[in-house]
Amino acid sequence: MDDVVSGAQNLETARQLQCQLQNMLETCGMKLRKWNSNSKELLNSSIDQEHSFSTKPKSAINTLDVSWKPTGDYFMFKVSIPSMTSYTKRDVLSVVARL
Repeated sequence: MDDVVSGAQNLETARQLQCQLQNMLETCGMKLRKWNSNSKELLNSSIDQEHSFSTKPKSAINTLDVSWKPTGDYFMFKVSIPSMTSYTKRDVLSVVARL
């Protein structure tokens, strides 16, 4: 397993997800090494010293070819749009389908 992207509506659900992920990885002999959150409470409440999480202020976290900005809690991705003098519906749909 390499990258996991998940989310929660509240702090308690996020803590439960974190615990479930740690337990699932432990059953396979793996450990949760790095994780991040946009919740300062969740980051500060970690009592598990066996993993180190990223607390460095970073503009974006990249995973699965998608960038996530924890401070604003939004995703970003790059799209290359060919330069044309005019765009047909087919051209627009082709770009949208690649998203």
